[in-house]
Amino acid sequence: MKGGKVHQTACHSRSLVMTNDPVSNSLPVKCCFEPQERCLQNPLENLELTCGYLLEEDVKCLSQYPSLGYLKHLNLSYVPLSRISLEALGALLEKVAATLETLILEGCQIHYSQLSDILPSLSRCSQLTTFYFGRNFMSMDALKDLLGHTSGLSKLSLETYPAPDESLNSLVHVDWEIFTPLRAELMRTLREVRQPRRIFIGPAPCPSCGSSPSEELDFHLCC
Repeated sequence: MKGGKVHQTACHSRSLVMTNDPVSNSLPVKCCFEPQERCLQNPLENLELTCGYLLEEDVKCLSQYPSLGYLKHLNLSYVPLSRISLEALGALLEKVAATLETLILEGCQIHYSQLSDILPSLSRCSQLTTFYFGRNFMSMDALKDLLGHTSGLSKLSLETYPAPDESLNSLVHVDWEIFTPLRAELMRTLREVRQPRRIFIGPAPCPSCGSSPSEELDFHLCC
């Protein structure tokens, strides 16, 4: 795990939270996880590794811990994943597919070319109720593919997705004239496979109305 020394760690009987400072030094994988060996020996329901830098070896290491087989909540928000293979994350999702309820991959800078590594296992997370995937780099085709793979996730009650790359201008801001019909097309794609409950597609918070996924919104449809 890169990102300097562990800034904050909380270890409870079924929960492990590790937040890293933004220093750009690197630590060997075992330096980050060995101090938490006691937590990782027991079945965990909640794992949060946020605002740090995961190496590919880190993710592989996590996917091999038997204690994570009962995980209910996985939060990797704002951990940059754009430069590593996501096969190990796919393996971890496969391991917890029967129990995972919350998956937060918000702001992980995931590129659409990496999506195929996690889609098969994501589609089998049948207990998933919350899926945060905003602030990643997705093309329109990739988002359609992603939504199609959620067809069996009937328990999803809150989900967030980024605006497609095709709707971004040269400043990487949403062009609402382009984005609005694309979002409508994504909603049609989703409704062909299941009926969403609360869904938020686009930048958060919305620059137009200020709404965010945490609010009680049925759909994010402002222009």
